[in-house]
Amino acid sequence: MISDNILTLVVPVESKLRDEIRQKTDSYFVTNVTIPPVSYDKLAGFADHLIAENGWDPDYKAFTMICCGNAIWRSVVGAIPFDRRMLLLPQCLRNSQKCNAQEDDLGLLCNECGNCSISGFIREAEDLGYITIVAEGTTIASRLVESGKVDAIIGVGCMETLQKIFRTVNKYSVPAVGIPLLTCGCVDTQADAGWIRKEINFRNDRNGFRLLNLNDLRDKTASLFTQEKINKLLDLKNNPTDEVLRDILLAGGKRIRPLLTALTYLAFSHDPDTEVLQYLAMSVECFHKASLVHDDIEDGDDHRYGKETVHKKHGIPVAINLGDLLIGEGYRLVSECSLDPVVMKDCIRIISAGHRLMSEGQGAELMARRNNDILSVNEVLAIFRSKTAEAFRVSLMTGALAGGADQESLRILEEFSYIIGTAYQLKDDLEDITRPEEGNVLRNPSAVISALAEKTGETGKEIIKSLVSENDIDEIRKLIDKHSIDDFIDSLIEEYLVSIDSCLSGMQNIPLKLALHEIVGKTFSKYL
Repeated sequence: MISDNILTLVVPVESKLRDEIRQKTDSYFVTNVTIPPVSYDKLAGFADHLIAENGWDPDYKAFTMICCGNAIWRSVVGAIPFDRRMLLLPQCLRNSQKCNAQEDDLGLLCNECGNCSISGFIREAEDLGYITIVAEGTTIASRLVESGKVDAIIGVGCMETLQKIFRTVNKYSVPAVGIPLLTCGCVDTQADAGWIRKEINFRNDRNGFRLLNLNDLRDKTASLFTQEKINKLLDLKNNPTDEVLRDILLAGGKRIRPLLTALTYLAFSHDPDTEVLQYLAMSVECFHKASLVHDDIEDGDDHRYGKETVHKKHGIPVAINLGDLLIGEGYRLVSECSLDPVVMKDCIRIISAGHRLMSEGQGAELMARRNNDILSVNEVLAIFRSKTAEAFRVSLMTGALAGGADQESLRILEEFSYIIGTAYQLKDDLEDITRPEEGNVLRNPSAVISALAEKTGETGKEIIKSLVSENDIDEIRKLIDKHSIDDFIDSLIEEYLVSIDSCLSGMQNIPLKLALHEIVGKTFSKYL
């Protein structure tokens, strides 16, 4: 979490002192290697240490924090191709008396009159391939980051702007370097031209990695789920059973699980095999779709993805058979991958253990529903861990094992799965009940229902049971508002998200670490 308080940025007037702070900060992180991203509080701690160690004026804390962030991120930014970087300049660098440039939705349209430094920075950056933006604020930059069109930012600005950039960097784990203005005042400001040019031109070819672009990976994963690919990977014919199987795999969905499998496989594999990636991604989607087909029967749901569920359209026997077929195909796809036999065994072990745990979690949920029990919040969280979190674990671990991940990375991924999976289901539970959609059905067990029952006591529990059995969503929503249950669930989610930083702190695979932070940022944007 980032403080809303903006530090006062005091930039050393003498270039010699600015250079000293930058150089000593860079030297500190050569011997104290810190893998990004880092929190605002950690940057503040690093700055306090360096100021005390070097006897710098405490007023330079904000400036030193910026230098710390740059030192931590620079090698990553330098490994990113120029055409995947963005240079963000403030409009206040222009000459207010002589500038006649026009503006559009993206910001200032510099006409290169030469009356200020902006045109020179733009020309130098664009010649290298940069996207350049001259705008006040960071809204446009944030949109480009969210769209996946840029992988790194070099931003020039005042402390308020740089702190806003940090919010974007922190939320989506975008590599960034910040350069503070030498003078502030929002008009006719000055910047360190040599510093800007140095950062624009910096390259680091020694890292030997490329960032994992989630937008590209999402497109690559989605391309597997075409009729042609499904027919080929599953060897489908035109018989009635294969037709239903094809339809369920072509149906909607976010394809999160195959994306996670592809992500970890590519993150660890030194020589990724396209066929292995395709088989594994299709495998986890088969398992997922099988669970949905069976869940729809068990929950009595008639629609999914805006269409009739399999059992509603074809009958329960056909749906049970289809779910079983999908499970079998999932295991077959893994067994036919060109993986080392030991690795294949580990993948199947992870998947089968996950299959059991998810069934146990679903069993606990079904038994509670059958008995009309309202479980405690902790009991519901245990179900989330067995179901949603376990599905995340299987997806991440399967790809990581196939890619050759080390034991420490596997341990971190396992912990991460339980954190994000539980938080994800809490968020989903809250949205299912509180968002005003037609056709909503109250589900029990639910963290929201359990929290409401704990808040209202035994008398309230009986009322809630009755409201759930009658599917009286409107009345439940009134009780949720009355007892601030949404705030309680939000606080639980935030607790899980806070623990993600410490969980991923030991991850040495930088592209994967940044990608996982980006997934968290995009999934839980409201909370970060």
